[in-house]
Amino acid sequence: MPRTPLEEAYPRIDFLSNSRNWWARLKGTPPECVHLRDGHHWIATLLPDTLFLRGKRLDRRIPARPEVMLCLDCLAEAAQREIGAYPGRVVAFEPDAQSFSQFFFLAPEDFEMAGVTPELAEAVRAKLESDGRVCEDCRAPASWIWFSRRDVPSLDDVEKIRESAGRAYCAAHGVRRLWQTFGEMKEASVYYMNLPYGESGAFLWI
Repeated sequence: MPRTPLEEAYPRIDFLSNSRNWWARLKGTPPECVHLRDGHHWIATLLPDTLFLRGKRLDRRIPARPEVMLCLDCLAEAAQREIGAYPGRVVAFEPDAQSFSQFFFLAPEDFEMAGVTPELAEAVRAKLESDGRVCEDCRAPASWIWFSRRDVPSLDDVEKIRESAGRAYCAAHGVRRLWQTFGEMKEASVYYMNLPYGESGAFLWI
């Protein structure tokens, strides 16, 4: 599948030259930002436009942007603005900092193919369809519902998802809350993260 050139996809990020040479391509390892040169406590593998549905790789944008490995600051540079500009409704769940390895966005039409249980899919759809709330920080119309781990410790806790109101935010304050959560983590190794697509969806974690 065609890919957007690295410099075009991530124009403000510097990548290690040895992560972009022929040997790295032969091994199939993604380009790494320069801050990973000496190791880093916060690493995320970003595939902005790619979904994995029952083991099949699906690009939601053609040409898709390439897979990259980033520190938290470079992840913010690559993703924070785009997530904040997403116009659709979002339900987001705070991941378990001690155990999560993936943090990904799914639109409702992909829940089943991604293996989301019918009970979880129903609960998340109900939250996406709720309306009339305002942002807790600025009183603008809310488009995000954020569930902390205090509200929903696990995505298996479907009853808690149904019962909890979560916290309502506009897109700008929703993405700020997400990055605050990331920043509070002492370390993380996120093997897969994508970016929002479609008309609405949920940030889930495993």
